[in-house]
Amino acid sequence: MSTFWLILLLLVLLFLLFVGGRLRRKEKSYAIPKGKEVYEDLETKGKILRSYRYGLSGKPDMIKRHGNTLIPYEYKTTDAQVPRDGHIFQMVTYFVILEELYPHLEIPYGVLKYKNQAFRIDNIPENRNRLMRIVSEMRSTFIEPERNHNSTGRCFKCSFSQICQQKLISSKQ
Repeated sequence: MSTFWLILLLLVLLFLLFVGGRLRRKEKSYAIPKGKEVYEDLETKGKILRSYRYGLSGKPDMIKRHGNTLIPYEYKTTDAQVPRDGHIFQMVTYFVILEELYPHLEIPYGVLKYKNQAFRIDNIPENRNRLMRIVSEMRSTFIEPERNHNSTGRCFKCSFSQICQQKLISSKQ
């Protein structure tokens, strides 16, 4: 093998080591769990995941699979000294959804990453029970909202247009 090809091969190898090191540092700084990425909504549009049994849906930023476990990951662009309750229940919602979609896999915890630090949110029955009480309370006190505008454009883009009784556009448009 000529010297030129040997040097070129060495440069390619060094480049790959450099890129791999940067990726490992990025995963560590973002507290991304180890494992194979099976879902992602950070850089691409992930599909909405649903639990039809509980009527819940969500889009975690990422899901990693490591052996027989799934680890949901959620990134927040704010700082926090402790995880916020709403974000904890968002993660617990992902647990419920993933347990329904993948009953043969374990979901022991999730990672909630804020700008300044990451938190491990354990998948424990107490959190699930609190979530179910909150969901039940929300559903029992639901009042149909009143439309507060006269813009067909806003109705057209609205995520409630399929069920809204006050929409300004017909469903045939």
